[in-house]
Amino acid sequence: MLSVANLTKIYANKFDTQAGGVRDASFELASGTFFTLLGPSGCGKTTTLRCIAGLERPDSGRIAVGDRVLFDHQLGIAVPLNLRGIGMVFQSYAIWPHMTVFENIAFPLRVSKDRKYQRDEITRMVEEALDTVGLGGYGERPATRLSGGQQQRVALARAIVSRPQLLLLDEPLSNLDAALREEMRAELRRLQQQIGVTTIYVTHDQSEALAMSDLIAVMENGRIVQLDDPRTIYFRPASAFVAGFIGAANLITGTSQDAVAADGIGAVRLEDGSAIACLFPKGSAAGASVTVALRPESIEVVPEGQQAASGEHMLRGTVASASFLGGSGRYDVQIGPRVLRVVGSAETMVGAGATVGLTFPPTAAVVVGG
Repeated sequence: MLSVANLTKIYANKFDTQAGGVRDASFELASGTFFTLLGPSGCGKTTTLRCIAGLERPDSGRIAVGDRVLFDHQLGIAVPLNLRGIGMVFQSYAIWPHMTVFENIAFPLRVSKDRKYQRDEITRMVEEALDTVGLGGYGERPATRLSGGQQQRVALARAIVSRPQLLLLDEPLSNLDAALREEMRAELRRLQQQIGVTTIYVTHDQSEALAMSDLIAVMENGRIVQLDDPRTIYFRPASAFVAGFIGAANLITGTSQDAVAADGIGAVRLEDGSAIACLFPKGSAAGASVTVALRPESIEVVPEGQQAASGEHMLRGTVASASFLGGSGRYDVQIGPRVLRVVGSAETMVGAGATVGLTFPPTAAVVVGG
């Protein structure tokens, strides 16, 4: 439904040592996809969104919705913002305080350049949008008498009232408190699935991206460094950056013991001479220096004298610290020169100073780079 090819927009000035923006971003989305652009501040995710919306003119590339080209640098096509038929919710919501809820939502219909809406048609469409976001009966309320969550719903209703093919959301939950943000995260996903609109969501919050998305593009320095579904992004990160940015990961350096084919299991020799079995998504030559990502929750803590349930080899170390977190226990385990973070069951915790074994399936230790 949406095709973005080689999208590039560079910002540079004399004060920058490295130009910001987005470089050669490409992706295609099927209709109804919830797609998230995820990354740290300044990585290019909002620039990508603004180029799709028409708020920024790209330096090069192509953007098309279905068969309709919105931007093509080579062909000189650049459809104006108000003719793109795209709904957008900003971080600030942009609710007009001098208007009622009804008038805020009706505004894009009243100023539409595509077609002229009749008064009864506007009323029906606004009321449908209000019902969709759970604000039925709020139409005559002044916009200044709304809570943060209600303002977010009004902004969403305004974005979907004209039934756009594409909905763009630029960190719409960042101004809400933690409890309301979690509630609205689930509500946003439910509404998107109910409406069926293709959605692009910008955030730096990894938990939001993992919980809401069908597809995630992780961005670093203006480039998409991995584009996958949430589980693949989390459990098979494409680089040390992705592994470190998405959740927590132990990054372990070592040497590939033998040549390994792509998606094969091979041994990585650590600095202390021990070896662990790892997954090599891209394969490796024998003797290559590698970095392994290992999620804390993928590691099992085995107290001294006990056998691992899996019967696999173990790394042995000493618990440097142990913390009870209610639903889980967190350990820092010293193994030779390194400390590994482990998150496990809180029911049978061991204390600091205890000697333990750490075991994990080979597929949990993913080689993410050299």
